Amino acid sequence: MTALTMAPAWADTVAALEPISLEELNTEAALQTRVDRKYIVPVERWSEVFASLGGDFRILEQDGRRGFGYESDYYDTPGLAAYYDAAHRRPRRYKVRTRHYLDSGLSAIEVKLRSARGETVKHREWLPTESARATQLSFESRTFVGSFAEIANEVGELSRVLTTSYERTTLVGGDARVTIDSGVSATGADGRTTGFGDALIVETKSASRAGSVDRALWAHGIRPVRVSKYCTSLAALQPELPSNRWARTLRRHIADSPTSTVAY
Repeated sequence: MTALTMAPAWADTVAALEPISLEELNTEAALQTRVDRKYIVPVERWSEVFASLGGDFRILEQDGRRGFGYESDYYDTPGLAAYYDAAHRRPRRYKVRTRHYLDSGLSAIEVKLRSARGETVKHREWLPTESARATQLSFESRTFVGSFAEIANEVGELSRVLTTSYERTTLVGGDARVTIDSGVSATGADGRTTGFGDALIVETKSASRAGSVDRALWAHGIRPVRVSKYCTSLAALQPELPSNRWARTLRRHIADSPTSTVAY
C-alpha cells in the first residue's frame, strides 16, 4: 500500500506557501508547550478555513517535497490488548507500531506509553531496512519493545494487525504547528480495507489555550473529534469490537463504518 496523492484543492494551497526547513521547524516548535487537538475536515472546507487565517504559515519542505508518504504497521496481541485498553480508557496503556517514511526509505519502531496521569510519551528507535517490514516484530524491534516493563510480558505475542497509509503536510505559524493527513486508509491483516475517503485529518499542536487554527475551525463549525488511526480503522473493519468511544467518528467520517457499535 502506498500513500495517496493529496487532493488538488489542497495541493494548490500547499504550492503557494513559503517553505521552512526541518531544523527551523523543530526549533520553533520546541519553544511551545503543546496541546494536541484532532479534526476531520472535508478538503474544500479546510481550504476555506486556511484561507481565513492569512499568510502567516510556512510549510515543511525537504528536497523539494512538501507532502510526505507515511505507512504505519500496528502490532497487538491475539486478544487485541492495546485496542481494548484504549476502548475502555484504561489509564495505563501502550501502542506499538513501526512507522515507514516512504520518501526516504527510513523506518522506526515506536512505543507510545500512557501513564495513569494521562501523559503520553513516545519512544522511537530507527530500524535497519531489512528488518522493518514483517508480520512479526523483528529481533531488533522485540529487543526495543521488550525493554519497557509495561509490555515486556506481551512482546512475544505481538503481531501486525493493521497498516495505515497517508500523505502528510506540516505547517508552522505564530502560535501553532499543524499536520494535515490526506488519503488516510487502512488495511487489516485479512486484506480488507477502509478509510476516511477525501477527508483530511488535521491535528493542531498549540499552547494550552486554543490557537488561531483551532479558533478558525470552530468559527466554521468544525469541532475536535476523537479519532485514532489504529483504533477507529480497526473498529470499522471489525464491527463486533467495542467502539462507543469512536462511535461518532465512525458514523460520520469513516468509509465502511459499522452500522452499530458494541457497548462495554
